[in-house]
Amino acid sequence: MAEAAEQYIEDAGEKTRVSPLDPDFLLFALPFAMIVDAIDIVLELASFLVIPKLIGIGMDIFTFSVIGGWIYFRTNKIIKRRKEQKEALQKQMTQKAGKMEQQLMKGAVKGPLRKTLVRAGVAMLGELIPFVGLIPFWTISVILTLKEKGE
Repeated sequence: MAEAAEQYIEDAGEKTRVSPLDPDFLLFALPFAMIVDAIDIVLELASFLVIPKLIGIGMDIFTFSVIGGWIYFRTNKIIKRRKEQKEALQKQMTQKAGKMEQQLMKGAVKGPLRKTLVRAGVAMLGELIPFVGLIPFWTISVILTLKEKGE
């Protein structure tokens, strides 16, 4: 019974994952991240000059807020859906509340702000490190959000 409840909650998170066909992913997040990473690579290769590095840092700060906002929006949507499913399941199973509640509460939900700051923060730090910034961190953070299951 507890396994069925956990599977029900997991399915709720699966249904709200970012689809590769979602318009906000296809038309905004992925192209934006890829363009920023491409520009960042060019700026990183010219980073022996001070001005391109400063432009890159400014661009990364802006990108942090844009992609961080998108990651927050998508992660929050997944977490809300799972929380709604969890609450609905708890209401359905009030007769077995004691043991069932313990099973459901084991998997505490992490807040979307924490996930956003970690994911976008790692991308930002990676972009600021000379030559490590050649790695397309923003694109990777968008794709990781695409794979988010709402753990």
